[in-house]
Amino acid sequence: MATENSGKLTPSESKDHSSDLGNSSPQVEALISQLSQEEQQDEKILESQDLLFDKLNTDKLRERETEYTDVEKHFVRSKSWLKVARELAPEAKAYYGRGLRYFTLPGFNRLDVGLLLREKLLAVDPNDSDRIYVAGFEADPSKFGRIAGRYPKFKLLANSSVENALTDPKNRYYSELQSLFPFDIINLDLTTSLTPQHEGPYSTTMQAINSVLRLQAGYPLPWALFLTFRNVASDWEQVALSQLFENLQKNIGDYPAVRDAFFERHREHSVANLQQKDIQACISQAVVKWLVDRTHNFNIRLKEYHCFEYRRRPIGLPKYTICKQVLKFSQGGVSIAIVPMKATPRESWMQEDLVKCVNSHKPIDVEERILVASNSYPRILEELQNDIMQLCRMGETKE
Repeated sequence: MATENSGKLTPSESKDHSSDLGNSSPQVEALISQLSQEEQQDEKILESQDLLFDKLNTDKLRERETEYTDVEKHFVRSKSWLKVARELAPEAKAYYGRGLRYFTLPGFNRLDVGLLLREKLLAVDPNDSDRIYVAGFEADPSKFGRIAGRYPKFKLLANSSVENALTDPKNRYYSELQSLFPFDIINLDLTTSLTPQHEGPYSTTMQAINSVLRLQAGYPLPWALFLTFRNVASDWEQVALSQLFENLQKNIGDYPAVRDAFFERHREHSVANLQQKDIQACISQAVVKWLVDRTHNFNIRLKEYHCFEYRRRPIGLPKYTICKQVLKFSQGGVSIAIVPMKATPRESWMQEDLVKCVNSHKPIDVEERILVASNSYPRILEELQNDIMQLCRMGETKE
């Protein structure tokens, strides 16, 4: 296996383990059980204790996906997110003479930022050489304070929900944030579904994503969106979920190429059948299809798509699945043969995008991938653990 942050996978790791995430082997189940008992890792970091595989005090169980200190998250971060960043950086350097501009929900250890910093991939604030061109968001005041105490400083660090900062003109950060777009990477590492039960079908989260796409429109370089959400059907607003499924089914009915790709990928003829067979696969497929539809509205084209999933089995609480979608976009071409009116004219590449988002929807089971990799490279868990510890210590003092 390549080094821990190479962004490359060995042939054994590259095997497609996306089929039937729900029926894992006993070995994988044992690994999942071990990895799911990580609720106090942040405290252990602060106390300089061992990370990940110690005995943990499960009486203080917490569901927390924004601190990013477990193996599965770091596997995706270091093997997929970093790979994408490395691919985008040369074009930003050649075109603008700078590094990457980054939008994130960093968590108080700022592991994703530290990883990009270590690789020297981030842009410097042109108005302040002591700051990096990062826009970060943290709604919790105590976590915000801890992020603010780390170095180097961000161009914008907002004590606000990212949804409000993107959608509410009265938000104190709204105007400043608008002025910072476009970014090279947008990392929306969320902890909920895209349509929580307490909101209407078109949730603030979905509105925020739409705002991101609108603000990215016209950017001449390829850019990336990293989207994380809880893939649990009961978490979603049911009308919204139905509308997402109907939208997917309509494309299957309207475009024979999409219909054929859907059957080839899922071995089902309809969204209803896939919903009955595998609701999580149906949700993640419908989400990326909705994202592609929205990007088309802003003349943005899908270049590449990957999906990662892993499960959480917290003691005493229902299990749930985390879905991490990794999308690369570019500016779409516009035909001169038709004048745009109320509706966005259909371009030939738009159907290609729809087929691509179905063909490429092969959720990678992260636990399975780690287990397979460990057979040929036993130190993978140790290396991921050590890398997490190293990144957690970055930025504690001004260098």
